[in-house]
Amino acid sequence: MYKEIKDLLNKLNSENVEELKPSLIRKVNEIILNINDNDISDDELESLCNFFIIRENLRKEIKKENPLIEGLLIENFIKAFDEFINEINNKDYISDIIELINTSIRSIGGIARGYRLMKKYALSKDINNIQYLIELKNEFYKHLRSYSIKGIYEEQFVICGLINIIRFELEEKSQEHGRYIISMLTDYKTKNMKSIEEFESESHLDELKIKMKIEFGIELQRRIYLWNKLTSKLQDHYYLENLYK
Repeated sequence: MYKEIKDLLNKLNSENVEELKPSLIRKVNEIILNINDNDISDDELESLCNFFIIRENLRKEIKKENPLIEGLLIENFIKAFDEFINEINNKDYISDIIELINTSIRSIGGIARGYRLMKKYALSKDINNIQYLIELKNEFYKHLRSYSIKGIYEEQFVICGLINIIRFELEEKSQEHGRYIISMLTDYKTKNMKSIEEFESESHLDELKIKMKIEFGIELQRRIYLWNKLTSKLQDHYYLENLYK
């Protein structure tokens, strides 16, 4: 769809604008409605789009009367997420946090935001991971907050989805820790296993050595516990019912 729109825009000139206008209007309506269905006529798409514009205007009026009703769950999630990453944020674990935020931003459709920063920092010889983390987190929050204008149900859907995706990532990391250690200790030329002492005597990045320790396995389990503790109420029916009162 996106390539079709770009192609249409690139073809536009003063002579063919009226000819291409119907196709361009259809593509814009499809984006607004998040519909890409050839069985729906141009007129029906236009009618649906007009309905959504009316709905959006009504929502703006409601928001003027009660500006706090939308985005409440998202802001509470952001508080929990901030607390979570602050709990695990030290120089040894920055790459873990960056990886988790990248997963999170992709899962809510913010691939372009993450890719933009990746390009920016990939070209740098001396990557400032702390600055990268700050900017990536800000981009994640910007994209997440864009869901607050879509409606309460959409907001709940995206937050519940995020909570579970992050939990899955944390659990997978914990479960794979043992396999990670085995793979790092395996000499694939001889098929023999090295001892931890042999591995530590070799030249490896400090980050790799940290992840080989038993303490890191405990840290991974702690993250799961912490995440569940911080986010359990955000999926609770009673909490959600009372959040918007």
